[in-house]
Formats: sequence, C-alpha cells, structure tokens
Amino acid sequence: MGSRKEQIGRHCPFCNAMVTYDEYFCRACHKRLPDQDQLDAPSNYTPKTFVIGLRRIYISVVLAVTAVGLAQFYNGDTLRGVGFFIAFLLVSFGNLGGSQYHTLLFFGIWIAAACEGVFSSWRINQYQRGGAGKSYFLWAELGLLVLIVLFHLATGMPGMEYLGKFFPVVDLWMTR
Repeated sequence: MGSRKEQIGRHCPFCNAMVTYDEYFCRACHKRLPDQDQLDAPSNYTPKTFVIGLRRIYISVVLAVTAVGLAQFYNGDTLRGVGFFIAFLLVSFGNLGGSQYHTLLFFGIWIAAACEGVFSSWRINQYQRGGAGKSYFLWAELGLLVLIVLFHLATGMPGMEYLGKFFPVVDLWMTR
C-alpha cells in the first residue's frame, strides 16, 4: 500500500519556497503573500463581503418631491426621515415658526429634505456610506398618504388646502 502524501503548505509565488497555510509572509524572501485566491493550495480563508443595496436616484427624487421624509426612509435613514416629517408637520399645521416665517420654513424643510435624500442616495451608490435598505416607515408614511388621497377622492372632504399640508407640490400649485 502506498503512503498518501498530504500537502502541508503552499508555494510562495515569488521564490517557490514552501509556506504554511496560515502565514501571510514568506520566510525565505520576506515578501507579503498575495490574496488567498491566487495561491496554489486551497485554504479556509473567506473574504469579507458587504452587501450594499444601491439606490435608484430617480426613485429618490420622485419620493423627495412627493412628500417630506420619503426619500430618507427609502435610503434607510429612519431618524432623519422621522425628524424631517415631524418638523414639516409642525410647521405645516402652524405649531412652529409663526405666521411670518411659515412659508419660508414650509418650503425650506421640503427643499432641505429633498436635497438630503437625493444626496444620500448618491453617496450610497458611490459606496461612501452603507445602505441599510428601506425603512419600514417608508411603507407607513406611504400608506398614510395614500389613505388621505383616497379619502379626498372618495368624499372630496379634506379640501385642497388640507392636502397641501401633506404634499408641498399641491401647496405650491395652489399658490400660483
């Protein structure tokens, strides 16, 4: 019966010296060994992989123009989205800002949220920051807005002024 020969290491790609599997530098030539995939022997090294869900910028733009906070929720920024949405509702229903700064705050928060949402999705696509995926608040806010629009279409009850408090585009359309 023949003896079975096991390979206990691998060969250095620079000097062809024998190197064990767990070494990162060659003992003979003192060079750093290249990536594990380029070596001639199998190893248990698995590279770290990160899954980043890329964002479609046009969806982020549409959500940002539609309502405040949707683009942030689409990008996974739950706290920013909640902050923008609550600040917008407080200004929209007259609890913050007073009468002389109402319009400036109303459209300022909308534009700031839209710019931040689009820029954040661009940064996710450029791998400058991680993307956690969509927030569940995206579906909650979309559901709330759809219910308000359906209620308006069915009964005509909340007037256009009321819809303008949730949708800045409607308020902008009504002021022209």
